[in-house]
Amino acid sequence: MRPEENGEPHVEGAVPRTHPPAFNVPGIILVLIAVFALVHVVRAYLLGPVAAAQALLDLAFIPGCYSAGDPVCGFRTPGADLWSPLSYAFLHGDWTHFGANAVWLLAFGTPVARRIGVARFLAFCTAGAIAGAAAFYILNPALIVPVIGASGVVSALMGGACRFAFGGRMSLAPGRPDLPLVSIGESLANRTVLIFIAVFFGTNLLIGSGVAGGMGGGAVAWEAHLGGFAFGFLLFRLFDPLSRPVRP
Repeated sequence: MRPEENGEPHVEGAVPRTHPPAFNVPGIILVLIAVFALVHVVRAYLLGPVAAAQALLDLAFIPGCYSAGDPVCGFRTPGADLWSPLSYAFLHGDWTHFGANAVWLLAFGTPVARRIGVARFLAFCTAGAIAGAAAFYILNPALIVPVIGASGVVSALMGGACRFAFGGRMSLAPGRPDLPLVSIGESLANRTVLIFIAVFFGTNLLIGSGVAGGMGGGAVAWEAHLGGFAFGFLLFRLFDPLSRPVRP
C-alpha cells in the first residue's frame, strides 16, 4: 500500500475508481428543453396579444380544422394543417406545463437518447408527436380547440423506455442504455412495467372520463398521451439500432 493520494489510500493492483459526472444529460435533451423554453418566452412575453393569438392558431393542433369548415380555421396561415401535428409540441400553456414536461423529458428522454442516438431520437420524437395528434383527432375529429404541449412526445419516450430501461431489479436504469430490448410480451410480463402502464392508462382514462375532475381533465389532452405511449411502446423497435443483428 502506497501513501494516500487525493485523500484515499492507494492499493497496488487495484482498479482505480471512476466517478461518473454529476451532470450527464445528452445534449439533445438540453437543446429541446431550451427550445421549448425559448418558444414559450417569445409567445408569452415578446409577442403582442394579436401576434401571440395568431401564433397559437397557426402552431397548435386543431382537429376540427381537418373536417368541418369552421370560420376560426379560415384565419390560420395556409399550410398550418401540415405542420401543426408536430409544431403543437413546442407550445405550452404556462411555466407549470413546461416544467412538468421538461422533468419527464429529462427522466425518460435521457435513456432513450443515449440508446438510439440524436438522429433516431429526433425521428422518434417527431413520430411520437404525430401519433399523439392522430389519437386526439380520432377521438375528437370535430373539436375546435387548440391542442398544445410536448406530452405526446414525453409519453412516447415513456413507452419506448418500457421496452428496455427496466432492469432486472425492476427499476429504471437510465445509466444503462445498452440493456437488451425485450419483446412486448416480455415487457408486459415485467410486473413493474405492467404496473406503470396500468397507472399511466388508468390516470389518463380517469381524467378523460371526468372522474378526476380536480385534475383539470378538460384541459389535459389525455388522448394524445395514450396515443404517444402506445406508439412508443409498440414501435420502439423500428428506431432501435441495438435490436438489429450486427452484420459481419
